[in-house]
Amino acid sequence: MNWGRHIFFITPAAFAAGVLFSCTSNTVEEVLEYSSSGPVPTRITLDVTYVFTEAGKVKNQLYTARAEQFQTPDSAYNLLSGGFELTFYNDDQEFDGRLTARNGFIRGDNSLMIARDSVVFVNSIGETLYTEELIWVQDSAVVYTDKFVTIERTDDIIYGKGMVSDENFTNYNIKNVTGIFYLNEEEDL
Repeated sequence: MNWGRHIFFITPAAFAAGVLFSCTSNTVEEVLEYSSSGPVPTRITLDVTYVFTEAGKVKNQLYTARAEQFQTPDSAYNLLSGGFELTFYNDDQEFDGRLTARNGFIRGDNSLMIARDSVVFVNSIGETLYTEELIWVQDSAVVYTDKFVTIERTDDIIYGKGMVSDENFTNYNIKNVTGIFYLNEEEDL
């Protein structure tokens, strides 16, 4: 009897049986949890900068660490994660504001953006807004939030719950205002 020939045929069969029996099985719940995790992005882009122009002039520049594009039968949208920075420019192509956040949502037609988590908005005169969520409606050039806000200005700190502003954060109304204001005693009130 030739043992070398039998071992040659038995070894691959034993290996295949070992692989099959060493695998663990998933429960139905684990399979359903994985398969129902939501829609799958049609495109994922890493470390990307988008430049938005109007009449040949740069209006906005968006940098994000990760952009996921989704297309469903009802809508298209992008999810931004890993941090993003949106810079606004005026008609003279000068800095007009900067919005940063950790995460964001952009409607597919770019008419609406929601910035979430550690939102900071700096305007062209150096005022800084801090909040957890800020919504920018591009069609009406309005940014707003119903969340708690802190606005740091040169001599003041303003707190409120809710705010509405123009898109470059220079003309704003704060709801439920409180704050720390410094008055110059020499000025007439």
